[in-house]
Amino acid sequence: MPSKKPNITEVVLRDGQQSLIATRMKTEDMLPVLSKLDKVGYSSLEVWGGATYDCCLRFLNENPWDRLKIFKKNFKKTKLQMLLRGKNLVGYKEYDDSVIELFIKNAAKEGINIFRIFDALNDIDNIKSSIEFVNNEKENSQGTICYTTSPVHNEKYWIKLAKDIEDIGAKSLAIKDMAGLLSPYDASMLVSGLKQITDIPIQLHNHYTSGLASMTQIKAIESGVDGVDTCVSTVSQRTSQPAIEPLSKTFDSENSNYKIDVNMNTVSDIAEILEKEVKKYTEYNVTTKFSPIDADVLSHQIPGGMISNLASQLSTNNNLDKLPDVLKEIPNVRKDLGMPPLVTPISQMVGAQSVSNVLTGRYANLSQQMQEYINGGYGTPPSNINKKIEDK
Repeated sequence: MPSKKPNITEVVLRDGQQSLIATRMKTEDMLPVLSKLDKVGYSSLEVWGGATYDCCLRFLNENPWDRLKIFKKNFKKTKLQMLLRGKNLVGYKEYDDSVIELFIKNAAKEGINIFRIFDALNDIDNIKSSIEFVNNEKENSQGTICYTTSPVHNEKYWIKLAKDIEDIGAKSLAIKDMAGLLSPYDASMLVSGLKQITDIPIQLHNHYTSGLASMTQIKAIESGVDGVDTCVSTVSQRTSQPAIEPLSKTFDSENSNYKIDVNMNTVSDIAEILEKEVKKYTEYNVTTKFSPIDADVLSHQIPGGMISNLASQLSTNNNLDKLPDVLKEIPNVRKDLGMPPLVTPISQMVGAQSVSNVLTGRYANLSQQMQEYINGGYGTPPSNINKKIEDK
């Protein structure tokens, strides 16, 4: 029986470094590994997204479009992928369709082949136009399920959402488990259910934060998922993605019906080079835990890419000791806001409000973004907003 070979997307240049070093990696420090990454055999490389775009401008004094042009020049074999926030593009507000269309047209021109399109509220209306514009460019429009757990999120909810995403024209589907909440057997059930109702390829993106992710990937692969996101070991685990090396070794057995079809010798070379590069950014790898696993994420649900930024910001303001209180407050704020999935930009709003609640008193201040959210400016929440906050 021939081995099944799931697609592997490498995220070290985007979500890996975003999750562990607050997206601070400069383009010049990526250059030593670019040619090698192109030779590994990945199905795609995730290289661009809101946080990388934002940090290039805000902290690194770089032009994000210049970075993309460098990637296009160096990657000849491997497809390039980005994360797109639907109507929010790479920002924190809703943009007109004319802006979205022009952005996607230029991103495709500069090398993006796969657009992973999501909405923080899983509001189908907020991703529809982006999918249409990507399809117009003849590129892969990957509609996204932002996975979370709550009383209103169940298998029936996910199945309907996936079907709706396929119906509006998405060419592939991503399960985006940004906080590492998806357990192995729930993944098996979810992937099996999705395979029954959709014909488009399914990719699993999950974070290692809770310690579940590697086991979840194995069960998802065994249940028919078409691909998974991994990271070179140097910038993996903790709040990042599962490492590629142990996953490859797991299936490198005569007793396995699966095979990770990548060049592990080249991966090893990349890991060694990155060991030197990431040491420049240790100041951004801020954590209050000795353990590499944060089981509390199953409660606070903060995505991996945000925890490092939240800790870094609190540390800068000499309030890092307040991080545990902020993490405890986050589930309360999320419930008050109608149980939204915690993903950009909603996770940032919930995180900022939780910090404000801890430092200045519960809802003593409401940001302009929070007011817009409460008034429906970001779409429809999965559940009802707390009426006291709505009235305020």
